[in-house]
Amino acid sequence: MLIGKDFDKIETNIFGFKFLEINALYGDTLIFIVALIFAYKVSKFGQKSPFFEYWKWFFIVFGVGFFVGGLGHFVFHYWGLPGKYASWYLGIVAVFFIERAILSIFPNHKWRQILNSFVLLKLFVAIITETLVLVFIDINQDPQKGLIVPSINTIIGLGVTVGVIGYYYQKTITPTFKYLWISALVLIPSAVFQSKKINFHQWFDRNDVSHVLLIISLLVYYKSIKGYYNYLKKLD
Repeated sequence: MLIGKDFDKIETNIFGFKFLEINALYGDTLIFIVALIFAYKVSKFGQKSPFFEYWKWFFIVFGVGFFVGGLGHFVFHYWGLPGKYASWYLGIVAVFFIERAILSIFPNHKWRQILNSFVLLKLFVAIITETLVLVFIDINQDPQKGLIVPSINTIIGLGVTVGVIGYYYQKTITPTFKYLWISALVLIPSAVFQSKKINFHQWFDRNDVSHVLLIISLLVYYKSIKGYYNYLKKLD
């Protein structure tokens, strides 16, 4: 176990090609598969409802983003840092779909329009800002700088929709919406493992811990979505 620093990255040679962090590829691929399973399940709830449609696209974009990110780690010797850019952009778009899903059932029409305009503006600002960072700032020395914009976008977007509005829906629509803000709590340990660089093993490092917590978070998301679906069925 290592705390405060990382294990050496796992290198794998296949047919003369050098690959990195095959464990990251495993974890990201697992997230991709789980996300697609939930996307399929949510699609069965009713494609005519924007709420379920947006959640379906969140799972798809989120899963694809992690799969591409896993490839970015795996073929880093050949793609370099640009191989990770797509996953950073897809992370921004995935948050947008969560925001639109939550706001699609906001009861006040006027405020729904205002908030939808805000999240659309935030999407464009985040994408443009991220592009400016990648173009004008040298992130080769510190690749974490490329994650600053997606991270801030996620904190703001999920803090308002999953956190504040999710709690509001819990009180006004159905108690199962509590799982939205609970999903955010699930990810708190991930921040601790990442910031303190707590690594259990070379084959199960801090990123792998985050992958496990993300899968649990996706499961909690789905539980909330299904709870709302069951609530609507009772109203029929």
